[in-house]
Amino acid sequence: MATRVIGYIRVSTNEQAEEGHSLDAQRTAIEQFCESRAWELVEIKVEAGISGTKDDRPALEELLEAVEQGYCDVVVVHAIDRFYRDLQALLKALNHLRQHNVTFISIMENLDFTTPWGKLALAVLGTLAEIYIDRLRQETRKGKRARAAKGLHNGTPPLGYCHGACSSCKDPNGKDYCPFYGDSNRQDYTPSEPLLPHPIESEAIRLAFEWHATGQYSDGDIAERLNEYVHTLSDGTEVSFRTKGRWGRGRPGRFSRDSVRGYTAEPILRWQGTVLRP
Repeated sequence: MATRVIGYIRVSTNEQAEEGHSLDAQRTAIEQFCESRAWELVEIKVEAGISGTKDDRPALEELLEAVEQGYCDVVVVHAIDRFYRDLQALLKALNHLRQHNVTFISIMENLDFTTPWGKLALAVLGTLAEIYIDRLRQETRKGKRARAAKGLHNGTPPLGYCHGACSSCKDPNGKDYCPFYGDSNRQDYTPSEPLLPHPIESEAIRLAFEWHATGQYSDGDIAERLNEYVHTLSDGTEVSFRTKGRWGRGRPGRFSRDSVRGYTAEPILRWQGTVLRP
């Protein structure tokens, strides 16, 4: 079976007029390289007018997805700065390729990870990437703890909270659910500002806390009570509680034992209770 190759070529806006960096020059170099080794060039991913310092590159994302799906054995670039200009991002990408048994070749730098010495170099780079990722995780956890200590959230708003940006609300429990949807903003939200209690979800959380605190109800019992409960708004509108949901991952729906467990766990009580606990 022939070695399958996917090439990757890129130029930024400023480089497009430079002959040495042109897409045609890079394409020709990759085609000739694969021909010299009798390798099958499956495809060349093209990134035009995008800097190598950016992670948001559609063609690069397609390449990495093809790697994950096993569509190639080797990734070839004309020069390593066509792939990444940032060393840490490069190491992370190379480690990603290594984990999927895909090797990497940069023609200009003569980096060929299909050779014995190249495989050794790739292993060293992969180790460096793992060290970098571990350090990054540690710093991320540290940053999250610091935000939580200040009463700030991490990631998307949890059930019970929202950004308070009512006029441009994108919360899954906004339109056709929240009575403030489309109104003036309750606050000008920034990541350094605390979230606000969601007018309906916060009541569900408050009740879950109360029921949990009695010690008489299991998580499954609380889920059943939340699903059966009908909340009445100030204007007399009756609303049934529902989970938060996540854009692209799942729509709001009924509570389950597992979803309630996350809301009644003691660490969550201590953190969320600063706003919502009665």
